[in-house]
Amino acid sequence: MVKIFHAHRIARARCLLMNVQRRHPIRSGRSLVVMTQQQVAIHRSRFVRYTPGNITALAFSHRSTEKLTPSDLRLAVGRADGSIEVWNPRDNWFQEMVVQGGRERTIEGLCWSNTPGGPLRLFSIGGSTIVTEWDLASGLPLRNYDCNAGVIWSLCVNSSNTKLAVGCDNGTVVLIDISGGRGVMEHDSILTRQDARVLALTWVGDDAVVGGCSDGRIRIWCVKEDDQNRGRLLHTMKVDKSKKESTLVWSLQYLPRTNQIVSGDSTGAVKFWDFHYATLMQTFKVHQADVLCLATDITNTKVFSAGVDRKIYQFLHSGTGSGSKWTPSANRLFHANDVRCMASYQSKGCDFLISGGVEKALVISSLSSFSDGSYRKMPVIAPFHKNVIVNQAQRLVVAWQDSTIRIWKIGEDLNTEKNYQLMAKLVLKEEQNISACAMSPNGEVLAVGWPSTTKVFHIRPTDTKYQITKLDNDFLLKTGCRLVQFVDDSNLIMCSNEDNLFYLDLEAEDDENAELLELPDIQQTKSSLKLPYINTVNHIFTNNDNQLVVSRVCGAVDIIDLATKTARPLVRLMNFVTAINFTGRNTIMLVTSENNIYEFNLASDEGVLTAWCKSNAENLPLQFTNQKDKCLGIFSDLENTKKVWLWGLSWLASLNLAVDLPVNKRRKLKKRSRDGLTIEDESSFINGNSGDEDEEDEIDIADDFFVKNQVNKSASNASMNSKDKSAFFITDKYRPIFYAEKLSKTELVIIERPAFTVPQPPAFEQPRLRF
Repeated sequence: MVKIFHAHRIARARCLLMNVQRRHPIRSGRSLVVMTQQQVAIHRSRFVRYTPGNITALAFSHRSTEKLTPSDLRLAVGRADGSIEVWNPRDNWFQEMVVQGGRERTIEGLCWSNTPGGPLRLFSIGGSTIVTEWDLASGLPLRNYDCNAGVIWSLCVNSSNTKLAVGCDNGTVVLIDISGGRGVMEHDSILTRQDARVLALTWVGDDAVVGGCSDGRIRIWCVKEDDQNRGRLLHTMKVDKSKKESTLVWSLQYLPRTNQIVSGDSTGAVKFWDFHYATLMQTFKVHQADVLCLATDITNTKVFSAGVDRKIYQFLHSGTGSGSKWTPSANRLFHANDVRCMASYQSKGCDFLISGGVEKALVISSLSSFSDGSYRKMPVIAPFHKNVIVNQAQRLVVAWQDSTIRIWKIGEDLNTEKNYQLMAKLVLKEEQNISACAMSPNGEVLAVGWPSTTKVFHIRPTDTKYQITKLDNDFLLKTGCRLVQFVDDSNLIMCSNEDNLFYLDLEAEDDENAELLELPDIQQTKSSLKLPYINTVNHIFTNNDNQLVVSRVCGAVDIIDLATKTARPLVRLMNFVTAINFTGRNTIMLVTSENNIYEFNLASDEGVLTAWCKSNAENLPLQFTNQKDKCLGIFSDLENTKKVWLWGLSWLASLNLAVDLPVNKRRKLKKRSRDGLTIEDESSFINGNSGDEDEEDEIDIADDFFVKNQVNKSASNASMNSKDKSAFFITDKYRPIFYAEKLSKTELVIIERPAFTVPQPPAFEQPRLRF
């Protein structure tokens, strides 16, 4: 058991003592110190002011189905800073990739196009006249299409995924033909124009487009092919007027099974309309402010509404024919600020209602058990893509956001009230946001990567600040990167947006001649055809022996010998690798999205899996395997080479690889969540094939066998003895963890970013019950 104490106030870098051996507690004021043979000082730091953008758009890649969940189901999350995150709902949700935003860029709408046999295509709008199709493999725009009709306010795709409809601020609705395939957007037609902004759009199959406008009207246009009324306005419906200001129709939802339209407006009203007759059926004034988003389930018997008042309301449909009606059945308060968007998805194995907004956090709830079911509020910050690095030689913490880099120095005096200092702030004039940074081991060179360029800076200490000078390199200036690592003080590895790995010596005479490193080929799968980014690199790490480990989104891991520039496959997993790194004992350790830990030998003659992995990988503590927050980082202890640290958003753990973990005698069942907030069917991460629970090919290893734990090993199941405690340690004292790393042999630095420190605008005040 590990005990900690707070030495300074929470707003400052704080030092805590922790350890796991001798028990001689000493009381010192408010602190409880566990004196041990080896003490570790933890700098608990909250000076990194990273603030993500508001969630402005949500979109599932597939429509709801009664079949098994497709393996390529993804959720796109758009933010006000222009970034787009792609989340996988499997294994309690994890973030697969991020499309970086840019200066004065925002995302106001997202939609996917999913055609049989073709790749998933993602489209976005954001406060301009342009619709962007994204190349998910590179994270760059694949095509920008200018509608030439005013600033776009709304976007949606038709049922057959062949046309986009966009609503503009000059009252125009433009149809764009996307049936030509990836990267093809062609003008189709412009519907009958009116004067009000088109704030919301929804398709009725492929035959009609419904628009919600800023003049309090809902308009229906005919877009049916070969119809004489194609492009004309068929119906206009008016919502209630506000006495103080014009009424805005913010949201629309079409219900195909009941042939109804649902609208949400700025008066807080949710209205149900008959599409065929264009007449109002029912009105509910349940919200106290604007209704900004709507969602429905697969049966169209449930409708959900949310908006400025933070509440999500559920409406149930009952009865048939003329006697059918809607009733508000429940409401829940998940959010602390405006709810800007919702998305829903149902299949045989999952049941999701996703919401997000100004609070910056995703909330995952269940469509079928909304009123009394479980829900999960994701942390405001999910650092699957790192924005912090730590330099041990100079005791530096480097953090970046947008185009700004800040460098802090951590002092060596643990007893000072404020033992950190901002040494430099670098504001770079680039249109794109920074995608990656790396610092040389000696702390003198900083590499900064953007999607289209890479720059290198020299850092020179002065009395109280750092002087930073830009170094010229033509190759880097014309080559962007999304991952970068230093091998030593002068050599660096960079991964471009096209997934090319380059090795560059900054001190060579020809320092602009980079070597291209070849990676082994990966077999194409169904998912790689649907998801263009599935085979892209997501982690690169180097060690002191001139070796590079590379992992890819699909779970492939390769080793490159930088001396000979040769690569070899290490392992082909069937799971997403959330964290990977070299250990101090010349091995590679990785953690997957299923919270499995694997350790691999670097020497090919020793077998792929280490002896520790063969004995312990199937017997990890439940405290670790049951964590919903994924492992996001691994680093070795600098003093004990057999000790490894792991961390996630809400936990910090360590493993002693010299000691076997205790064996659980009970039969280990397949991990499965029963809260309905993740995918629960048998479709796999890669190909979506169902299989028997006892036939899990999680790992393809050249050894052709995986040594399971012997169930006849003797161990206690009730409690951990002292040997067990030294094998594994975990704590949830630090949360949420933005980054963690070793600072020295006896020091750790943990960067925290609690939700209450993230700035929030004023929220709508709900009435409070006072007793």
